[in-house]
Amino acid sequence: QLSWLKIPGLFMSNKRGFTLIEIIIALVVFAILATMVVSYTGTLVTESGRPLITLKEDMALQGVMENIRADKDANNNLAALKTAVGTGIQNNSYGVYTVIHNDYIKFNAANYNEEADTAGSTGNDGIDVLKISIKDASGLILTDFFVER
Repeated sequence: QLSWLKIPGLFMSNKRGFTLIEIIIALVVFAILATMVVSYTGTLVTESGRPLITLKEDMALQGVMENIRADKDANNNLAALKTAVGTGIQNNSYGVYTVIHNDYIKFNAANYNEEADTAGSTGNDGIDVLKISIKDASGLILTDFFVER
């Protein structure tokens, strides 16, 4: 026993309670653990709203395509629809979108690819297919094909 090393309050004595060093060590350990937890959950909290924002953007683009479909169903005129959809960045009655593709296409049965229909809406195959691809500000692309009934 080191009886000559008696520093008051350094180690536990028979009295109840904690010494100052024990409290400081506990606070340091707690601070280190709290820092680790906050750094881990901080990114979870800040990124938790991202799926909702993406869903909102997806639904807005889907709404634009639904408006285009409704216009096509009401008029059943591909040439008028092609003109109404336009090219480039649009902000019209359909909504806000950027046109990626708005042209007539035909499918090549030999290699299962699509190619431009140079004959336009008066193609000699009897089936007119209008391909419309639009995207929103976040880069999500939505494509639909329209045929006259």
